[in-house]
Amino acid sequence: MVTWSQQIDNLNHHKYLRAGAFVLMFGGMLSGNSIFFFIGSLYMFYFLACYLYLDKVGKKLEFSIVEEQIKLFPKEEGTFTIRLEQHSRLPIFFGNIVLAVDKNLKFQAGDERKQMSILKIPFSLKGKSVLLIDVPFTAHSRGVAKIRRVDIDIRHFMDAGKVYRHKTDLQRFETVVYSDRRVVSGMERIVPRNQGSYATKSSLFEDMTTIVGTRNYQNGDAFNKVHWKASARMAKLQTKLHERSSQFSWLMVLDIRSTDFEERLKAVTYLLHHAAANHIPFSLLVNIKKAGKPSYFELPSGEGKKQLQMALTFLARLQSNNVAIGMESFERITFQHALTSPYVIICADQERVASWKMPTSTKVYSLDSLDQHYTLRQWRSYHRQEVLHG
Repeated sequence: MVTWSQQIDNLNHHKYLRAGAFVLMFGGMLSGNSIFFFIGSLYMFYFLACYLYLDKVGKKLEFSIVEEQIKLFPKEEGTFTIRLEQHSRLPIFFGNIVLAVDKNLKFQAGDERKQMSILKIPFSLKGKSVLLIDVPFTAHSRGVAKIRRVDIDIRHFMDAGKVYRHKTDLQRFETVVYSDRRVVSGMERIVPRNQGSYATKSSLFEDMTTIVGTRNYQNGDAFNKVHWKASARMAKLQTKLHERSSQFSWLMVLDIRSTDFEERLKAVTYLLHHAAANHIPFSLLVNIKKAGKPSYFELPSGEGKKQLQMALTFLARLQSNNVAIGMESFERITFQHALTSPYVIICADQERVASWKMPTSTKVYSLDSLDQHYTLRQWRSYHRQEVLHG
């Protein structure tokens, strides 16, 4: 249920007219002058009718946003629809809607403030009717934009005052603006290892659940690899051919206190798109403290378009001013996850993770920035350097 606060401005400069009308009415009543009394009564009736109109006109007016969520990339254009429904028979001749929205959305005719984008929309509405208003906008930067405040002012058609209504609870509507992409070099440094589910032509391992064809049976082939249906069809024994595979999942570890956090997120977004396009499972860890268990932000492992969309939404909701987990605690969390991850990509400033220890069985890479270019390099902590040179 929408909760509104209402304030009526009955125009202070009319108070002298109201006082004069009262004097005329009272004087006419005392003097027996019916003309003075009639004129004063008309004025008082007019001001009373104006006040009652302003008091009632907005109380049955419903405001809502048709869409619940819109998802865009920066610089893309979108539209949301405002629905106004007047359940009262009173018409609205001169009304304005003022929206205060998070600044990562831009309106063509809007007013940009320090923290918000402000848009004023004039409207008129008949009694017992519905009005739909399309509001175009442009996604400006990563984040989740919400409507923080809605103000509606309705002016009397005789300019005898206004009623101001503002919404005190927030709309469910939100626009999720995904992070843009920044190309990352050094992708060729990551190569599959161990047996797993990632298809590759050069692997020594096979995915026994995936049959890609058959070949003629040869001495030494395992009996359980005989494809009996194909053998019957070909009238000779056929051996199953399985897809060769290797374990190739990524664990991406992100520090929200990184230098150039927004630019680093763009590089991470590039990695996510690459993983999804190449059917590579991936998971995310972020050192943001949250209530409950686990006490940190985590996107469990998955692959494909659905996982990509979840990851993009996950990153869009991150805020660099969130409470961060200490790096020592985050190291322990990352270590535990790395024990079951063949590849770890650390997205953090080198000096903040230089003392970390990672499992020796895990391939670890760092997402480094050099002259505003991001590249994947094999990660070397102080600990690993000592092992290497020891």
